[in-house]
Amino acid sequence: MISKQAIQERFNDHAVIFMHALLKEQLTRQLPVLERNGIYKPFNRIRVKDSTRYALPKNYASLYKGHGGIGGVAQISIQYEYDLLNSTVMSLELTSACINDQQDSRDSLHTIKKDDLLIRDLGYSTQGYIKHVTDAGAFYINRLNPLWKILDHRKHPIDFVKLSRKIKRYSLEFMDLNILIRIGNELVPSRLMISPVDEKTYRQRIKKAKRKGTSLGYALSNQYKASASMNLFITNIPKARLAAEHIKTLYRLRWQIELVFKVWKSQANIDKIKPVKIQRFQCELIARLLWLLLHWQALRATQQLVTIRCSVWKFYKVAYRLSDHLRQVIQGQKPAREWFEKLIAFATRKYRTELKKDRSDNFSILLQSLA
Repeated sequence: MISKQAIQERFNDHAVIFMHALLKEQLTRQLPVLERNGIYKPFNRIRVKDSTRYALPKNYASLYKGHGGIGGVAQISIQYEYDLLNSTVMSLELTSACINDQQDSRDSLHTIKKDDLLIRDLGYSTQGYIKHVTDAGAFYINRLNPLWKILDHRKHPIDFVKLSRKIKRYSLEFMDLNILIRIGNELVPSRLMISPVDEKTYRQRIKKAKRKGTSLGYALSNQYKASASMNLFITNIPKARLAAEHIKTLYRLRWQIELVFKVWKSQANIDKIKPVKIQRFQCELIARLLWLLLHWQALRATQQLVTIRCSVWKFYKVAYRLSDHLRQVIQGQKPAREWFEKLIAFATRKYRTELKKDRSDNFSILLQSLA
């Protein structure tokens, strides 16, 4: 019988290296690519990326430094990137929270290939990133950074007040404009897709902006107020490849990464940390991530075998209950087929997604790889 002390000693740097190797191996062993078609066919990969952060015990600060204050002196960041088109996890990095999204964006520029489509939030979208994506022959869909200088095709500043009035006057659902983004001394061509927001969203945006403006000592301009009444997306995808009405739908797929993070925290409890030695913490976290990735593939397989739309939340809830069964499979006590058949058996009764009114089923698109 192994003592607690012996087990504790086995959580060392060698164990961490081994667990990282397992995680890397898992990322390379993923389900085959599904057939692609429709408006997504021209793209090589459709890459969505986001990060999540949470506090750690302060004695982990030497490896996972935090920002201090409310966030704590020790904080970890998980950078997660998923290729929707090929249904593969591209990266899963564990870093200090001090390495922000902009730095990660700079560090990963070399991974961008021709005909990739990258969908990211403002945290990753620097002007250097936009320029690099364009020069690489790849594509982006992002929200417009309100601080960027954008011009119309005549090189005049965009007048959001006039655009807002035009949308209201003609009850337009969207506008699609050719624009120029000033990046240093260059003017980089792009598209600006505009759609109006509802009154509630507009009031929330103005309230938040006024609160921030009061604390920093500035007032909101008419241009800002007008832009707040619209959703503003930029992309370099030619109109012939992607119509304006599809841009917002594609960008919404990025939000599914946030749903994944929510499941990670609620079902796998990755943010519930006991004050153990740091090597044990690393091993246990990677083990949880391996569990999540394994079940992600099982969820994809289930989605392909059944005709209903599966809820990721409900699926992981059932999977957690079957963890003992999976442990017996890993130990060779039961066949893997029996475990997977149990997951499938719950599909029609437990996993069904209840769609909200006027909501597109984005997660179904995500699971089916847009096939």
